[in-house]
Amino acid sequence: MKQVGRRASGLLMVAIGALALGYCGGGGSGAGPVGPSVPPVTTPTPTPGPTPDPPISSSCTKLPVGNANAPCRAENPEYVDVVYQAIRTLQTEQSFIFDGDEVKSVGAYYVELIKVLDRQGLCAETDGEELGVTDGSSSNEQYDVLTAQNRVRFGPTSYRTTCRPSSIPLAPRGLGPQMAGCPLAPSHEIACGRESSGKYHGDVEGAIEQLQKEKPELFNFNETAQGTNWPLVKDHDGYNNGLLAILTQKGYCARFDGEEIALKRGSNTSSEQYDVNFQDKYIRTGSGIYRASCYPASF
Repeated sequence: MKQVGRRASGLLMVAIGALALGYCGGGGSGAGPVGPSVPPVTTPTPTPGPTPDPPISSSCTKLPVGNANAPCRAENPEYVDVVYQAIRTLQTEQSFIFDGDEVKSVGAYYVELIKVLDRQGLCAETDGEELGVTDGSSSNEQYDVLTAQNRVRFGPTSYRTTCRPSSIPLAPRGLGPQMAGCPLAPSHEIACGRESSGKYHGDVEGAIEQLQKEKPELFNFNETAQGTNWPLVKDHDGYNNGLLAILTQKGYCARFDGEEIALKRGSNTSSEQYDVNFQDKYIRTGSGIYRASCYPASF
């Protein structure tokens, strides 16, 4: 009887052990219970912004920033002939900029002249009045290569002064923020000037006409500027923002700088300025709304 009792007790212990192994997953190759799968957390890859445009002059990027307070005086110039030949080369390569010796596009003239000199290993920059030229940081020469009548100025009369140490390259200007909805990187102009006409003029005129039809509540058509059919603008923010929205739909990068609308499309080669407000009271239309073209784009 004692043996039977011990045997029964042993069988009971085996059974309990088997149950324990089943719940704890012990022994054999059986796996324990598997919980619900949790998908890995993924961080979205940020969309890269537009690639910045290359510098107009790679020769200037190799030099330290010039001394804006460098003293300048007239000396025997070194680059007179080089600048002369660069202008002649530009007249041959980019004849659309000129009508004989008249410059039809001031902005394109300066930008392309800088590029020609860059090909010769010379750093050239303009402050809007004169063109500085150098091949090092010890000095630079200043040239006035454009007359008040927008004609090319050549030879010894174009030389002005020599600055020691070099006053160029100019300190770089910071670029503005990336514009929402604009596929082009920020940019800033080297030179601006009025051309015979604006290539975006038709689209700007069309946007003004479209806005008057779509949002007549922005205007008082019973009050117009004297001698014109330009209606009073009742909501200037609505007017300017409405034009920007229409022009953006047409594929432009567009902004209002507080006075004029600036436009660029396709590249940062250039931008155009339009004044669509008359006396800050009325709309403005006609050929006079085009103001200037900037090279590269001004924003």
